[in-house]
Amino acid sequence: MKFKHSFKPVKAGNNSYRYISGSITADIDIINENCIKVKIGKAESSPPETECKNGFSVGNTEVKVETENLLLSYYKNGKRLFADRSPLAYNLENEFGTGVFHYVTREKDEKIYGLGDKSGYLNKNGRSFTVETTDSMGYDAENSDPLYKHVPFYICENSVGSYGIYYNTSSTAYFDFGREHDNYFGRYKYFRCGDETLEYYVFFGTKLEILQQFSRLMGKQALPPKWSFDYCASTMAYTDAPNSYELMLGFIEKLKEYDLSCRGFYLSSGYTSIGNQRCVFNWNYEKFPDPAEFIRVFRENGIEIIPNIKPSFLVTHPMYKELAEKGLFVKQPDGEPFVTQLWDNLGSYLDFTNPEAVDFWQSQVEEKLLDFGIRATWNDNNEFDIKDPDAVAYSGEKACRIRPKLTELMVKASFEAQTKKYPDIRPFLSTRSGSASVRQYAQTWSGDNYTSFKNLKFCHFIGLTMSLSGFYFYGHDLGGFSGEMPNAELLLRWLQHGVFEPRFTIHSWNDDGSATMPWSHPEVMGTVRAIFAQRARLIPYLYSSAYNSVENEIPMNAPLFLYYNDKEIDENGNSFMVGRDILAACVFDEGESKAEVFLPKADDWYLKDKFFKGGRKITLDIPAEGEAVYLTRAGSVIPENAADYGFKMGESIVLNVYAKESGSFTGELFFDDGESIEYLNNNCTKLHFNVECNENEVVIHCENTGNNSLEYDIKLIDFKKRTKIIK
Repeated sequence: MKFKHSFKPVKAGNNSYRYISGSITADIDIINENCIKVKIGKAESSPPETECKNGFSVGNTEVKVETENLLLSYYKNGKRLFADRSPLAYNLENEFGTGVFHYVTREKDEKIYGLGDKSGYLNKNGRSFTVETTDSMGYDAENSDPLYKHVPFYICENSVGSYGIYYNTSSTAYFDFGREHDNYFGRYKYFRCGDETLEYYVFFGTKLEILQQFSRLMGKQALPPKWSFDYCASTMAYTDAPNSYELMLGFIEKLKEYDLSCRGFYLSSGYTSIGNQRCVFNWNYEKFPDPAEFIRVFRENGIEIIPNIKPSFLVTHPMYKELAEKGLFVKQPDGEPFVTQLWDNLGSYLDFTNPEAVDFWQSQVEEKLLDFGIRATWNDNNEFDIKDPDAVAYSGEKACRIRPKLTELMVKASFEAQTKKYPDIRPFLSTRSGSASVRQYAQTWSGDNYTSFKNLKFCHFIGLTMSLSGFYFYGHDLGGFSGEMPNAELLLRWLQHGVFEPRFTIHSWNDDGSATMPWSHPEVMGTVRAIFAQRARLIPYLYSSAYNSVENEIPMNAPLFLYYNDKEIDENGNSFMVGRDILAACVFDEGESKAEVFLPKADDWYLKDKFFKGGRKITLDIPAEGEAVYLTRAGSVIPENAADYGFKMGESIVLNVYAKESGSFTGELFFDDGESIEYLNNNCTKLHFNVECNENEVVIHCENTGNNSLEYDIKLIDFKKRTKIIK
């Protein structure tokens, strides 16, 4: 009977429970003390004879199961954390239409975070979203939806506590967090997609613990090489121009002229152009007569080329006919290539569920890129924008249902090609699209943003939302990608924010054909160079934080509330954590120069060498023509590169010990050669600190548990001016 389904509970195994109603089977598995998995669908099964109780405990959470319509409720300390919506939460017999649905309770003022690269402020309560991958160039960072990522995961915080839900689907999904109201039900939120079986995970714990559990489920991040944390340049204008090589060589000369460090250049797709169309793996030899020599010159100057590659082939591509004949594209039901609109023309997507297509891709990555000396790839335009339900993949799946899977398989193929060619170094990849599991292979960025102060502000929140969704290694196109050239103030504000992002890249496709570069506004070049120098000083800290991020799932950038519970924290404010020990603040409004920042009371803070007790608000002066501003947590050790800044800068490590008012603290730092995989064999430096802050002295104990030694100086920052003792 519709709207009324009686489920029988049966034991399915250790830590596994099964509920059966006719042809509907629901399996609940306890993954660990903080996570369960629920799977509901139609299945042929013979239930075991042994019935079991309704409900169980998961760590400190009690889970109650009501067999009428299978309603799950979750309790923490005797209070209901949340529950399936009564009287019906699931689409058991198409009561809600086609596809799968999941309705759960909602508190009016609860807070919801996540879903990938979603627009607007951090809290998504009251809004609705589409989760699918979309090429959304020039998007409105406050309102546009969807964007580039596919992450059906969110964290909810209410009056009782926090929980997270991840829906295991690659289909286009829809989330409603309170925008919809229905007379027959109380407050609710819901998920739906076109799958036939519903599978989801529920996580319990603090917001940080929930994020860590989800991130581990998605797979361990790839540790980026150290060079990728320095300034990496890019622009569409250089490779679109007929004199591309001349402009690229001129870029190196400009770096030398202004004495700027740069370690990477994202090579936009104009290097593959045939006429005005971009054809992946096709070097334009008129623009680049000798690609190997081009790569050699850049690497000789310490700059890695990161070439743009796309999974789509235009119908005019020289290899299109051959690939179509081999059946390497996503297909129509009649076996012909599925053709869709791409930005230059019609074209087709390579089908990465087909092993032959993967082999082809990897051979092209090797022959057309890696054999020339390239050691990185920029996997772009990989949203696989296929919505036609008739399009089919080699695997037999509907292509529209596996779009993020195709993206991940593409990036994985590039990753494997790079590791095969260079087995002893860590590959560097960047991807615009994907699900959170693509973190195993590549970093990402917020896509083709728009140049404005408004979009600077809301890209800040998009970045933190990506952090709260498992994308820890991310960045933005500093200055803005599309629109007008940013004025000097806007460019400086972007750079001040970019100092703290894992990816520090200026990239543009300005309406007037100009290229946004560090020297775009000569009148502020002194400030630009100071900001770049500040970034270079911070790289040892950022790199050590990246290792901590990989090993312990600590985000590189995060809102303060991920670590602190102070009610005074403004989640829509302009401050955020960088690693675990730096609190940064930025200005996002034109003409403003001050920022009010709340300092969490659980820690004390330093502004350079000035000490502040936690639990108070301070006002920071942050002029546009100045360095970025940040505070450092008392009880931390911050490494910096104290070498003279410049185009060919070296490295001189200073460890800054920020003393506490009293008591002791510990810390850990990571150093290695920056590019090999030798750290996996402990051929690295792992410094462990134990610092005791007494009345008259600060005693610093340091131990290296790695196999490699490291030369460094220790500097004590202490408002009490106590004696430094190193043991």
